[in-house]
Amino acid sequence: MKNNLRTTFSKALTGVMLTSLGLSLLTGCGESSNTGTSTSNVSDTKKTDVTLSVMASAGWIRDVDKKLAEKFKEQTGIKIDFQENPGDQFENVLMTRLATGEGPDIFMAESGLSLLKVQPNKYAVDLSNESWVSKYPDYAKVQASYDNKVVGFTTWGRDFSAMLYNTEIFEKYDLKEPTSYEEFKQVSEKLLENGITPVYFPGKEEWYNAQAFDAAVNIESKATGSYEKLNNNTMKYAESEEALKYLRNLKDSADNGYFGENFLSDTYDQGIAGLVSGKYAMWQGWSTYVNDIEAAGGPSADKFLAFPAPYGDDLKTLAMNGTGMTHLINKDSKNIDAAKQYFEFLAEPENLQEYYDGRPDLLEPTLEGATANPPVNYTHVLKTVNDKTLLTLPQSILYNGADGSLGKNVQSMFFNMMTPEQVLQSLDAARAKMFDATK
Repeated sequence: MKNNLRTTFSKALTGVMLTSLGLSLLTGCGESSNTGTSTSNVSDTKKTDVTLSVMASAGWIRDVDKKLAEKFKEQTGIKIDFQENPGDQFENVLMTRLATGEGPDIFMAESGLSLLKVQPNKYAVDLSNESWVSKYPDYAKVQASYDNKVVGFTTWGRDFSAMLYNTEIFEKYDLKEPTSYEEFKQVSEKLLENGITPVYFPGKEEWYNAQAFDAAVNIESKATGSYEKLNNNTMKYAESEEALKYLRNLKDSADNGYFGENFLSDTYDQGIAGLVSGKYAMWQGWSTYVNDIEAAGGPSADKFLAFPAPYGDDLKTLAMNGTGMTHLINKDSKNIDAAKQYFEFLAEPENLQEYYDGRPDLLEPTLEGATANPPVNYTHVLKTVNDKTLLTLPQSILYNGADGSLGKNVQSMFFNMMTPEQVLQSLDAARAKMFDATK
């Protein structure tokens, strides 16, 4: 894993950066794609003796996946054995099984830079020449690739980390979408004057505190080249004025009461009720959260729009997550051809559409031949920023998650037990250990 590690990530980052800086997404990747009739090579002879094992973390396999697996079995005779593992154990169990030669035929993993964790060069089949690869838009191909090779079959698509807001509340008090952090403060002050807490921030959740920082894409958008320097270990987070700005503004919002008086006791599960009641006007997170608000009896999903997270003072660049989870084929599998056949089946337009119809939480198809139905907030904010996007920090920066205490440290910052500088210094120290370990 240590060999050529930084070279590998430099290659991966180049693709990520070119995609993320708002360049046009050119579908086809240089090849013609077939979005019409099925291109399946499913054999007329059923293979009743083949079972493909698919290993995943709990929650990654959905009902539609199981439905399509049954359809695949009916057509080919090939059975799919889904093996779900507890999230806190999955990675260790997977890597142990792969290392001992007892791995599954197919395994799931996080896409993008996170693919490093599963050592694709050692354990994954090169899928670059598969027919469905030509259906990837550039951003998805980058996310499914490692060391310039496509290793993943991914259908999860992108989502943003942005500020959702209730348009009914904004209209009632004649508020406009802010275009700067200062304007965000003015909006928040007006909401407080009218008895409404501006933002629901579940500060008790360590993971959410860490995730709130993930949208600090101003680190790159306002200081081009910072991502590359961080990945080459020639710059530290604490040296980035943009990183400091983001945390300082985040704390400023907390100190000014924009998250409420007791936000450090608020949990994620309480958020829906707060937004349904109208007690809160905004929430930073992903697009489909509005569907949960509507389902719980709140305003229609169409009553929510979004703008980029304001703390970096760059409301013209949208922080985007990558393509979620992806499927890889184990190099040691005895059923590689059957696994490729399974991917080809899933990529057929009819099956791909069935998949997205069964996954309303997904906003964009990662393969041509299907459509998704995102909430209006998603298309609205992309139009607002003219499609200028950057991948979130975990998708862009090597070892960004090295400090497992990041969320706790952000909490400590809110409690005035740590400064923004100290939060970043802690993250730098953790990343330094990871760089030293891979020399």
